[in-house]
Amino acid sequence: AKYRKIKNDPIDHITWKNCKDLKIIGETGTIISVNGNFFRPLDYTVGRAKKSYTSGLSPFNFFHCAGIEIRNIEITGNVQKTTRAPGIDEDNPSVTESNNILLRFTMCSNVVVDQMYLHHAESDGIMVSGDRIDGKWINSTNFTVTNVRSYHNGRLGMSIGGLTKGYFKNCQFKWGGFTDGSYGHNDPAGGVDIEPGEFHHNDNIKFEDCAFENNYGLHFACTAPTTSSNITLLRCSVVTGAETPKPQAITILAKNGVVDNCTIKLKNRVMKFTNPLKPGSTIKLINSLIETSGNCLTTNSTDSKDSVLISGNQFNYTKNVMTKNVMALQMKNLRFLDNKVFIPAAAIKSRPTGTHALVENAMISKGNRFYSEQTTVKPRVSYIGTKTVSDLK
Repeated sequence: AKYRKIKNDPIDHITWKNCKDLKIIGETGTIISVNGNFFRPLDYTVGRAKKSYTSGLSPFNFFHCAGIEIRNIEITGNVQKTTRAPGIDEDNPSVTESNNILLRFTMCSNVVVDQMYLHHAESDGIMVSGDRIDGKWINSTNFTVTNVRSYHNGRLGMSIGGLTKGYFKNCQFKWGGFTDGSYGHNDPAGGVDIEPGEFHHNDNIKFEDCAFENNYGLHFACTAPTTSSNITLLRCSVVTGAETPKPQAITILAKNGVVDNCTIKLKNRVMKFTNPLKPGSTIKLINSLIETSGNCLTTNSTDSKDSVLISGNQFNYTKNVMTKNVMALQMKNLRFLDNKVFIPAAAIKSRPTGTHALVENAMISKGNRFYSEQTTVKPRVSYIGTKTVSDLK
């Protein structure tokens, strides 16, 4: 029932420090319920950010641990019962989040997490990060996370800020930012965010058969190609639920990023694989189903450090009215190969002038089919600047 109320409060998060070969196994029906029934007042500001000392507690704050195994526990932060002082704008709707994270790992190694249900945290369901020792950053390493559900958390289902070798299978990250009460959300209010700092690196992180769905903000984000590498989504589902002001669904800026055999339902949101301000992305989008009611994929890069392969995918436009190109691909090192792009005839007719898709300034566009359900009604594609064009008629 306790929670933090003041600066330097002696009531603090429950920290497990320097533990080795520790197993915490819940019996069937084990629930840890953290008190969330309190008000978070405005206590101080940092720049534009409004802060409160008041926060819920983290029951599992693992610090410099090795050989940790935690299984079969439900943890609720009860943020649906929390209220807070008003903030500034849509991106800062109230006092910012605290460190109420249900499952936190700081510079830990050889960790197994299985059959956990983490929900209604004030901040994140899970956080994995490294730590600085004698001026040197050291990552967390070797995580195996399976069968985890992280729902309705105020900031993120999971944040990763310093991990080498992470394997996530059959995990679900849903309804991030939708907290069920009046508390609202904290940006990025999403599913999973791989968010490295300036000096540390995230590498060899794979999500297999995972779901990123119905989040207020980004479903999956990785935004630093200079410090993120070997990021894979395999047979995952990415689904946009309720419409929100957030425009992006997936952003992967990484070296050797792969999206393979995934089902991606974007509605009016977009995917991004390049950023002119952050060059160096090498991305593959392959063998996946993408449904969209807007411009599903935008990339605009003239930097030779960026390289994108889009191959073997099925793109389906889902509306009968079209106001913008279904995709705007305009980049130097783009290979667009053997994709199918379906646009309903009614949508094509609703846009009688201009184009329906752009594959411009690319290396090659080959074996692709742009089509509708009527053989006489075909989308118009702009290939301006593309070196090799050999698409199906």
